[in-house]
Amino acid sequence: MRIAANVLPTADWATLRDVAVRADRCGLDAVSLLDHYHSEQAKWSWLSGWSVYGALAALTKRIRLVPMVIDRLNHLPGVLAKEATVLSAISGGRFELGIGAGDYFSEQRAWGLHVPDAATRIAALEETVRALRLVWTGELVSFEGAHVRLRDAACLPAPAGPVRVVVGAGKSRRLIRSAVQYADEVNVYADDEIVRFARDEIERSAHDVALSVYKWDWPDDVEVRVRTWADCGVDRAFLTFWPPYDKIETAASLAG
Repeated sequence: MRIAANVLPTADWATLRDVAVRADRCGLDAVSLLDHYHSEQAKWSWLSGWSVYGALAALTKRIRLVPMVIDRLNHLPGVLAKEATVLSAISGGRFELGIGAGDYFSEQRAWGLHVPDAATRIAALEETVRALRLVWTGELVSFEGAHVRLRDAACLPAPAGPVRVVVGAGKSRRLIRSAVQYADEVNVYADDEIVRFARDEIERSAHDVALSVYKWDWPDDVEVRVRTWADCGVDRAFLTFWPPYDKIETAASLAG
């Protein structure tokens, strides 16, 4: 199973940069940031956003870059298409679009953004991803959905290869059922019941969908947890690293 470093982005840029470079050198599969406008703690800085991934892409060699996750409510489809395309080019194809339907509503309230109901958010996410895949072909695209509408939309230069889409479903069974129909990977909270549910939904879908987990706190029995996830069919684990970010080497030793 592959191990990814989900870095809490409360550090200054120099620290965040050094953590990502260490993760790259140690052989971790991916580095991710919690992608929000701000945190629940007003006193915390929150160093995330598209530009951070561009900088990390230029500073690293092999590690994959996976937002955990972009909130669809905060970004128009054109922004998602263009930013993912440019980051794919800068990183040599290492960028993956981690994206979710949105469930952290304090930032939408803070910035005056509309929050639809859950069913609408889930349906709009699916339409967004399907529209992005069409735009990423490099062709002019018109798309008529209930929530996403494009007219001769283009995104050039097109990515050299397909941009992987990782849907962050958390513990939402409804979103898991939807995401297995179109995502390359479904990411769920590291809860045993939810992991089993997602695995079963993937198997029922008959689609080639990877399964990953997201763990907010570092477990005391991390080796046991990693083995359990692997036995449940998990392909990748996103382990969260908190200051002082001293678990990078330990995490690298768990991969296999």
